[in-house]
Amino acid sequence: MKPKVCFISPEYWPLTGGTGSYVYYLSNELLRNGYRIHVVTGSSQTQDIQVNPQLDVSFLKIPKIPIVKSFMLAGNSHRKLQSIRHSVDIDVIHPQLPLTPNFAVPPKYGKTLVCTVHSTWKGEAEAIRDEPYMRLNSNEKFLVSCNRFLRFFEESMLHRARKIIAVSKFTKWELTKYYNISPHKIKVIHNGVDIKKFQPAINKRKIKTELGLNPDDITIVSVGRLYARKGLFTLIKCMPAITKRFPNAKFVISGKGQSDEMQKLISYAMKMGVINNIIFTGYYPDQKLPKLYQAADVFTLSTFYEHHPFAVLEALSTGLPVVTTTVGGIPETVVSGKNGFLVKPFDEKTFADRILYLLEHPKFAVEMGEAARKTVTEQLDWRIVVKDAMNVYDQALG
Repeated sequence: MKPKVCFISPEYWPLTGGTGSYVYYLSNELLRNGYRIHVVTGSSQTQDIQVNPQLDVSFLKIPKIPIVKSFMLAGNSHRKLQSIRHSVDIDVIHPQLPLTPNFAVPPKYGKTLVCTVHSTWKGEAEAIRDEPYMRLNSNEKFLVSCNRFLRFFEESMLHRARKIIAVSKFTKWELTKYYNISPHKIKVIHNGVDIKKFQPAINKRKIKTELGLNPDDITIVSVGRLYARKGLFTLIKCMPAITKRFPNAKFVISGKGQSDEMQKLISYAMKMGVINNIIFTGYYPDQKLPKLYQAADVFTLSTFYEHHPFAVLEALSTGLPVVTTTVGGIPETVVSGKNGFLVKPFDEKTFADRILYLLEHPKFAVEMGEAARKTVTEQLDWRIVVKDAMNVYDQALG
């Protein structure tokens, strides 16, 4: 019988972020391979659901405040796991870091412990340390000021783990540099993407109309939370050069933020004179997300700190030409000039130039999109990625 894997994640379903997407898609592929899955996750209410004989989900009530919910989930997770310790046979306990503090997992729980690291508290703090304080949300301010506290629980989990999955080579580098983790303990497995869900558009004009967009407008899409590290001020700063050449260019910025983050971006867009060329969608439901990508002519992500972002993978899978940055694990998948364009972070002039090049050379943009789709289907289909994860479980159990 295949092992039973217990994922611990602040997010799972409905999908709202990268960590939730990772657990959802990886667990689905594991189920197809005969594994038994138990997911412990946060929700607005507490309930235990048996989805089918192979899949159980424990939804634990936690607040929505990002870092607070991680610690609340950890405490509730500890109690939940203790309560089922003698009735549910867990082989692999698989928490998601950095959002799962060490005390989420009771001591000596399950046969082995495997962590996936999506980013690190140290790396995130270093990335936003020089950002203007007023651009940071409350979560980011807490992250910087209480970084040692957060890292204490993060490091404890890392050292407990038998094996660590890093979502990029960059992630592995951070773990060895900042946390002194042995490289032999770490396996790099890039995030995957659902290539059936995220497919190239057959009729882009029709989809634009369905979404309430003008089919004659150029649509440039960006997807991601409205956090400082996503570099959206850089994106807005590059817009005047593009709208001057293409007045019908519309920038669709999809994602949610905290408190007044969207208002800060709106104010900056007004200052730059491009507010009429921006559409802020707020949170875009996961089930509608494929069509948003399909409506795009170009995808952009102006981030200055990432590990292996799902938004870029989903855009590549949709066959979009991508303009993004050279940071983190992005260059491990995007080869500049072939399946996308890479630009140094904060370089709004080059960012604008690359977008303009794609708009002025539509044949090249199509070829780049085709190469993007090929990259994903050959390397990052979840059906490929899951095999590496299963190998890690076997090694950890062995």
